[in-house]
Amino acid sequence: KQWYQRRVREIKSRDPPPTIQRSPASLDIEDILNKKEQISVNDTTSGVFGLGVPDLQEHFKAVTSKCDQLLNQLETSSADETLDIVDELVRSIVTVSDVALFLARSSSDMREEGKSLLTQTEHYMSQLNSSPVIFAALKRLVEDQEVWEGLDGESRRAVLGLLVDCKNNGADAVSRDQQEKVQELIKKEGREGVAFIRESVTPVTIPIQDCPDTLLSLPIREGKIVLSDWCDDSHSDAIRETAWRNYYKYDEKKEAILHNLLKKRHQLAQATGYKNYGERALQNSMAGSPAAVREFIEETHEQIRPVAREEMYEMEKYKYQGGKFWYNRGYTAVGEVVLFPWDTNYIAEDYRKLYIYDESRHVMPNLPDFLSVGSVVEQIGVWMEDTFGVTLVAERPLKGELWHPDVVKLAVEHEKEGLIGLLYLDFYTSDKKRSPPCNHVIQARTNKQLPISVIECSYTPGNGYRPPHLNLNTLEKLFRELGGAIHSFLSRNKYFQTSSSFLSPDVKLISGYLLQNLARNPAVLYNIMKHHTRTKVMPRVNPQSVLAITNAQQVFRTHEVEHQLMMSAVDLDLHTQFPYNDGRTSTDVFSWNCEKFTHLPYIEDTAPHLRAHQLYTQGGQVYAHVWCRAIANILYKELFVVDPFSRHAGEYFRETFLQHAAGKRPRELVEYLTGSKLTADRLANALVSPCEASQHVASGFKVFADGTGAKQWWHRDVSGKPDTPLFSRLSSSHPHLVAPDGNLKVPPPFDREGMLRLRKKQKEKFLDKSRDDSRKIAGS
Repeated sequence: KQWYQRRVREIKSRDPPPTIQRSPASLDIEDILNKKEQISVNDTTSGVFGLGVPDLQEHFKAVTSKCDQLLNQLETSSADETLDIVDELVRSIVTVSDVALFLARSSSDMREEGKSLLTQTEHYMSQLNSSPVIFAALKRLVEDQEVWEGLDGESRRAVLGLLVDCKNNGADAVSRDQQEKVQELIKKEGREGVAFIRESVTPVTIPIQDCPDTLLSLPIREGKIVLSDWCDDSHSDAIRETAWRNYYKYDEKKEAILHNLLKKRHQLAQATGYKNYGERALQNSMAGSPAAVREFIEETHEQIRPVAREEMYEMEKYKYQGGKFWYNRGYTAVGEVVLFPWDTNYIAEDYRKLYIYDESRHVMPNLPDFLSVGSVVEQIGVWMEDTFGVTLVAERPLKGELWHPDVVKLAVEHEKEGLIGLLYLDFYTSDKKRSPPCNHVIQARTNKQLPISVIECSYTPGNGYRPPHLNLNTLEKLFRELGGAIHSFLSRNKYFQTSSSFLSPDVKLISGYLLQNLARNPAVLYNIMKHHTRTKVMPRVNPQSVLAITNAQQVFRTHEVEHQLMMSAVDLDLHTQFPYNDGRTSTDVFSWNCEKFTHLPYIEDTAPHLRAHQLYTQGGQVYAHVWCRAIANILYKELFVVDPFSRHAGEYFRETFLQHAAGKRPRELVEYLTGSKLTADRLANALVSPCEASQHVASGFKVFADGTGAKQWWHRDVSGKPDTPLFSRLSSSHPHLVAPDGNLKVPPPFDREGMLRLRKKQKEKFLDKSRDDSRKIAGS
């Protein structure tokens, strides 16, 4: 009590923290996002996103009228004017379509208006894409040798990209009936895709009378238990298993919807001149063909399998020996422990928490206090200013510009170029928002318009004592989405067709995964983790804790790469081998690839792929995640691993890659940036190397049953056979660990009853000694 009173007097005697002096016009990003400062709205009336169109329907009518006039001009235009007219036509209608698409998926009151507008714009865009007038005008550019040679590289890519879009929509059909057939197939494919997404995100509802006993501890709503996920953060094995089995349970309705979607896509591909839909989807990608994607998947699987096997065995040991929330389950040896799909995420997160606590010398502060949403975004802006010369400035919105009062508007300004874009942050949860963190490009950068992007997340609002905060996983996701926005802001393109909006997924995700790697850099994380109170008591986390966090965030990531490889193989098989002659279903394809590409067993009567909406949104291109992850690892190692705040590296990355967007071949840009060819072996090695490095961190740390950690002395291969290099090293240095059969000895199982008997015996011995001491004192 006296210490506490002295501490209170000491704190009160300190000088008050200096007040931050700001001009009335300036706004503080951290205070706005942490809900410490309210933003007043300007009286100037404007439409959503400040586009100056208060009525979207009237704006759509004006745009369609303008497009009709441009179509009439195209019939009599010269070769020099053709590309500019087509680009203006496409830019006008796509901008309206992107606004309608965002509003239709947003949590605003304009959702229904957005859905209605989206239906109209999609119908009008299908007519433009299949227009023979546009196709004939573009074809004249290609066939006129003199005109074609006079075009620069970006103009040629714009023309070829527009021709591919026209071909995929049936503009080159030989007859009107064939063209109408293609348009009908596109509409049916879209309807099946919407139905598949709707079913993939639908929660599982279990009546309370039919609910398993293990799920009765979950929240009950109106006599039912609703599973919107599979409870991967639950401490109970039984809850995670039961929730996983029910959430991913096989459903014939979903299987039929996916089958119809694949059928329509296969028919659409053949109607437009392709062998299968995978070939159609990969035409303009960096990989180029399904064969190249298959080679990349197989090579990566071949190299990562030994590392994944070792990681799985580390997880088995953790599950067997126990962690902070784990106890012995009756296993007699580690070889009998089986990892299931509902174990890996929980084990990885639990292991990281224990590692961070132990390696930070048991002085780990409360992370939410150092990862408030406002301070994180503010420090990300500091990194952008150091690396690219770009500053984030909070602005007062116009009347009618925002679709929700919690949305924050930021201006993106370059130190030499001035305003280069607008960024809207829609961070906090609402009743209608169900989407994960994502980046919406509302308007791409061209010579005629500034880019507009929206980053949408679902963070929990703060309370009066603590502002809204992030955890380490949501921090990495925020970095990844900001990477996509930065690519849009820093691009410089002449035509809309060559802007960042038309990048293929295996290029668009590179900058996002590069920033995700930066989020695991100790220097970047140390600058980001700032206490939200801005006091002098503990403004930063100690460097030892930051180093422990960055090491822990890289541990147990191999199983994630394996899962992405498996889903890429499933997606490629479904879109290149359909229809199956042997009567297989998509669930059979999933089970076969699960057994081949992962170390986890396939659970009968389940179908997790039926909840993977990427099979529709990125059909034939799901591989883009592992592909971009590999390229981002290469770029991070080449440019930012030594100095993540290097202005030289940032400017070089922008000049050689970001600013070109789709104006040049992305593969050539990456090969020029890294100085060598992109082969399957090199990409696979870029994925495996960080996994091997993180495995050294995991293999040097042992977890005991009481939840403590220490250096590890025991290791064995997951298959039960000794790992040759380590086995030979242990055989010579620790012969007592080798069993007569040649394998390493297995530590005994954790005996809880024996431990209680030992404690009871020690307690009785202590009491007897205390009685003897008391008798001696009384006798003396």
